[in-house]
Amino acid sequence: MPRKKKIDELVVVRLLNEAKARLDDPVELNRTLREVAKFFDPLTGKAMIEGSARQQIVMLAERGNKAEAVAAIEHYLDTYQKRIEPSSSQTLSAEQCGDSKIDRDRESIRADFSTCLSTVSG
Repeated sequence: MPRKKKIDELVVVRLLNEAKARLDDPVELNRTLREVAKFFDPLTGKAMIEGSARQQIVMLAERGNKAEAVAAIEHYLDTYQKRIEPSSSQTLSAEQCGDSKIDRDRESIRADFSTCLSTVSG
């Protein structure tokens, strides 16, 4: 069974964090963001970061607007993390995963199976 990856181990997260660290070198920043762009967002079917957004971040870094560049990178980082880590409203509650639900599901499957058997044998 494969182990569950921690969020910090994911390549896109690592690359975006590297991009934040490379704001002093626009060439390296651009290279790192190009690597991020190689990954596709499964929800939109587009690159994780579009070329125009990448250029905007690099331009901000070149002009010395590092706070804005970091904010833009953080936006992509936060968006990506929200997609791979569901919020508590998206996860099942303990009641939804409890034994009573499992028991109801088992009974439903047994009833369906019994119906199939009676149809086949009758």
